[in-house]
Amino acid sequence: MIDVTPLFLHGRTYLQEGNLYLYNTASGIEFNFRGKMAILTVKAEIGQQDRCWLRVIIDNDDKNAVDLKFGAQNQEFKLFSSFNEEIHNIKVLKVSEAIESHACISDLVIDGVYLDKPKYDKTFLVFGDSTVSAFGNLGKVDDEKTLDDTDGLAGFAYLTAKHFNASMNSLNGSGWGTIFSFWTTPKRRPLLDYYDKMAPIVDVKYDMKQVNPTIVLISLGTNDASYYTNPEAGEDTPSLIEEFMAGYKKLLANVKRDYPNVPIVMIYGVMKEYVNYQTMHEIYLECKENYNLYEALIEGDNQGVSTHPSLASHKEIASKLIKIVKEIINE
Repeated sequence: MIDVTPLFLHGRTYLQEGNLYLYNTASGIEFNFRGKMAILTVKAEIGQQDRCWLRVIIDNDDKNAVDLKFGAQNQEFKLFSSFNEEIHNIKVLKVSEAIESHACISDLVIDGVYLDKPKYDKTFLVFGDSTVSAFGNLGKVDDEKTLDDTDGLAGFAYLTAKHFNASMNSLNGSGWGTIFSFWTTPKRRPLLDYYDKMAPIVDVKYDMKQVNPTIVLISLGTNDASYYTNPEAGEDTPSLIEEFMAGYKKLLANVKRDYPNVPIVMIYGVMKEYVNYQTMHEIYLECKENYNLYEALIEGDNQGVSTHPSLASHKEIASKLIKIVKEIINE
């Protein structure tokens, strides 16, 4: 059984029967403690794979971070071990995405005492597809997508949040559209329907009041375009575009309802989905004033797995997005 009282919880987490579930990319736990040892017990649950990927970062030292990859059986991992009692900050963040697997933390034991809970003065609320989960950014175009070639903490969304020392709260799923997608089964499987859920496919309610975002980033539309350009029998592209636009506007309306004065950045071009550029720009023109909306057309390099952005491209996208966000929040 895990006690979450001394922990800062990143992202959408769910506590049930003493187990803490981590779902989306960059969700996780963080704590400060003084002691000799910290041990985590965790396993993978649900999803497309029987494996999960977490990263342990001690004292913000990313260069010496430790990756934990594990399966469906409980495993113990030493997060920190020393002969001497020391003060440290420890982050455990989910690298993989929700639709691959969930992480179930059943215990966290320290040889020492917890110190004050970490604090963040910024939170980035992110809605996205494979672009946010950083699908295949460690691989090449012709590689097969695996758990091991996707580093979500090297994705542009997390890198942008990290630059501002912000906690990232994301809802994302590879292949998912705002309303529909050529890549999901069924093809009408809206991420919009999971706006206030823990994760795609997980019908567990999330209280949106738990997050107080500094800014909202949305990277959706690529998968919708894949569908409306390949309509099923009896459907036509113009009607589907209209349906997609209405769905995207509903997402904007949800955000405005919950966070009336928070700026929203609509990101597109990351997959060079040219067919969708005009549609996205039209949404921006129609909604920019009513929804405190900003436009970020930033193109990726299509050099990752299945023409997703590569590792280098995610860094470049983040660099450009950071400049946009700085202007918006006056930093």
